[in-house]
Amino acid sequence: MGVTLSQTARKIAAGFVGPENLEDALRAVGIRAEKPIDTHDLETKAGLVSYFVRNLRDLTVEASTELERQMLQAVGAMPKGEKVVSIKDNISIITLRNYVRYLCVVLGAEWSLGMVVQSAISDLARFVLARGGGSFTITVQLRDIHFRVHLDRQVEGGPGWLKGVAQDSLLAGLKPLARDQKSGVSAHGSVMEFFIECSPRRGAR
Repeated sequence: MGVTLSQTARKIAAGFVGPENLEDALRAVGIRAEKPIDTHDLETKAGLVSYFVRNLRDLTVEASTELERQMLQAVGAMPKGEKVVSIKDNISIITLRNYVRYLCVVLGAEWSLGMVVQSAISDLARFVLARGGGSFTITVQLRDIHFRVHLDRQVEGGPGWLKGVAQDSLLAGLKPLARDQKSGVSAHGSVMEFFIECSPRRGAR
């Protein structure tokens, strides 16, 4: 029988909270905490870890982020390959934001940086939705998150269309974060690519 979430939590979270606090959070997770963690896919693993950590009391945001990172690594909830999120409504924007949050945590970003990245990507998704929708293809390379964003409609301005919309308020948060920005067009719409650095936090192991 494989390792369960409850076993992992008791091993790692015991260094962050007291036993009563820990057990209360495990009870909130329910029966899924007792199932072998490897029977779940990556997103379910990450979701269970996040739910457990959110149910712990009296933790600073920095401590809860560090605990979540350690537990994600312990249960093998590490990003693999590419993730495609279609942007078609506000619910899909929440899905995208949650995935970006997970990446920021598992890559060791400061809590404050993670919040800024989530906000910037959510605004970019709203920019995409306002232009008919599209998709985000996301990959991880070392400590960087790479984004390829497809808009279903062509944005005026040709291949360099990104410069023409640079002053849009929904892109303001992205400016200080995005590296190596590129834009282009195709018969099927417009694309932009960039990456965001998620430097490990001081003291992260």
